[in-house]
Amino acid sequence: MKRRALLVGSGASLVALAEGVPSVASASPVSDRYAPARGLVFASSFEADDRPLDWTSTVETDRHGTARMSGVTGAAPTGIPGSIVDKITKCVASGENPPNEIAANLLDADPSTKWLAFTATAWAEVQLSEPIAVVAYALTSANDHAERDPKNWTLQGSTDGTQWTDLDTRTGETFDHRYQLRQFSVDNTTKYTYYRLNVTANGSGDIVQLADLQLSNGDDAPPPQKDMLTAVGTGPASGPNIRPKVGFTGLASLEFAGQHTAEGHAYAYNKIYDVELTVGRHTRLAYKVFPVMGVGDLSYASTYVALDLAFSDGTYLSQLSALDQHGIAASPSGQGAGNILYPNQWNSVVIDVGAVAAGKKVERILFGYDKPAGPAQFRGWLDDVRLGDPVSDNRSRPTDYVLTTRGTNASGDFSRGNNIPATAVPNGFNFWVPVTDAGSTSWLYAYQKANNAANLPELQAFSVSHEPSPWMGDRQTFQVMPSAASGTPDADRDKRALAFSHDDETAQAHRYAVTFSNGIAVELAPTDHAAIFRFRFPGSDASLIFDNVNNDGGLTLDADGRSLHGYSDVR
Repeated sequence: MKRRALLVGSGASLVALAEGVPSVASASPVSDRYAPARGLVFASSFEADDRPLDWTSTVETDRHGTARMSGVTGAAPTGIPGSIVDKITKCVASGENPPNEIAANLLDADPSTKWLAFTATAWAEVQLSEPIAVVAYALTSANDHAERDPKNWTLQGSTDGTQWTDLDTRTGETFDHRYQLRQFSVDNTTKYTYYRLNVTANGSGDIVQLADLQLSNGDDAPPPQKDMLTAVGTGPASGPNIRPKVGFTGLASLEFAGQHTAEGHAYAYNKIYDVELTVGRHTRLAYKVFPVMGVGDLSYASTYVALDLAFSDGTYLSQLSALDQHGIAASPSGQGAGNILYPNQWNSVVIDVGAVAAGKKVERILFGYDKPAGPAQFRGWLDDVRLGDPVSDNRSRPTDYVLTTRGTNASGDFSRGNNIPATAVPNGFNFWVPVTDAGSTSWLYAYQKANNAANLPELQAFSVSHEPSPWMGDRQTFQVMPSAASGTPDADRDKRALAFSHDDETAQAHRYAVTFSNGIAVELAPTDHAAIFRFRFPGSDASLIFDNVNNDGGLTLDADGRSLHGYSDVR
């Protein structure tokens, strides 16, 4: 087998290309913790190729024809009277702070999200599906630092997005408190396709922020009352540990929203899927839920939610004292009272249906809200619904139960462990870590926050690590990354990154393994001072890229072409 080596990219990354590697027709997944699912009869992640909803925003009626809803209506109006948000097709800005503080957040009528630009002046522009005469608009202050609020601005209109007409100019404006909505009138009768808010001065400093921008055509007719919203959408707009506007997996999820109008108890149950399933002893209902915390809502209304099942005998799962995996009542009211669901986070819920309903026949899957006191507004997202028997568990040793990715769905904004998926022997000299950010010496592995446009995580390297915590930082690093690119692979961290699914990842203390979307499979096992790697490639192109987090080190390919040596002196 011939090999050659050359230096490419910044940081003098060393790329070793192996020629003549035997072709592998397809790399088998190396994640073998679980056997295939057994008796799984229903599953949906609300993706385009999943089964569509059988009902959208439709209240459940019991066998007597009575609607299972009281004191709840559809979500509160998502804008000022006459809002034309449904006519906006595009929103761009002079600058933004992705992924969470982007221009699109100006349109969601959610003050907990915002647009931010790292300049003292900035503009945000929208395009409409048709020309409309805007006669009023509203701005909502964002969550922090009043000096970032717009102080001077001009609202402009345009027919072509190039030539602009000033419609309303304000100077010396202030917001009295955070999340304050202020509405302004516009003396305008011209229909424009484009509108721009041009912020010419902020309170002080070099940052402009704004929670919402709303435009109105002046129509003050109240919107018609609707039932609780349950419809397929994108995903939550913001959260400390997520990629915005996608599901927990995939690009879509189920949005729910409503308004608890009663002072006391209120509830609503919507039907979403028509199913036919006889419950067995081991049948489970599992799903992910993301309750959105309303501004100032310390009752956590959005956590009083749960999936429910309607049985052919007229009973419901929420009436049968079912429990989730934490021993909390699995009904909507039980989930809220149990204080088990984190707001603004994806939560996993698993319910043992077989323990309370074995032999019953499921006819419909429902989404429910049930809270003992109001009024309140609630909103959130649901994903990855699974109904059936659990997957077969073939784990036999205590070490098989270790999951090193536990605690990695965290960030500097919100800790859920702040862990790294270290593969290492106890008190080992080295840790070995899959890395989603190969340029970092702190946050090495993000479970989902750094996902790509397809909402898949990507690895940029496998690294030797000596990081006790992200706050203390990593040191003495060294990285290796496989590539199936033809010719000389690109050592750029973003370009060499490979996508994968967590379903194809095995993260244990004694073995880490992953099969990437392109078919490359990697396995590693540690010793005290070393590790052994195994790489499988789907074709004849096979390379290894050697790198370091920075240039504090050195690496040399030996003359025999089959070994290399060097050192790392990071921190």
